[in-house]
Amino acid sequence: MPNALADEARAMTDSELGEAINEAYREVFNLQFQRGTRQLQNPMAMRQARRQVARLRTILRERQLAEAAGTPIEPLARVADAEPGNETEEVEEPAETVDQLDGDAGSEEE
Repeated sequence: MPNALADEARAMTDSELGEAINEAYREVFNLQFQRGTRQLQNPMAMRQARRQVARLRTILRERQLAEAAGTPIEPLARVADAEPGNETEEVEEPAETVDQLDGDAGSEEE
């Protein structure tokens, strides 16, 4: 299941994404300060904040790599608007069955 926070981040522009990364770093700093002064109420907030930083930086890096490779990234809105029945994924039939691969070994029994 895709992460809703990641979907929101992918819909951001590069400048908005940079601001979100800075804000996430500030949140991590504030939580570290609260932990150091024993004022942190929710210890899981540290984990969530660090993961948010990692999530945002990963999306930024995806964009940088796609730009360097010259591959455009599909905007999230286009992917969400695609109809589920339009996929043209074909499945190849097996070339031979198991019996054909065995060389009809079952018929040699006497």
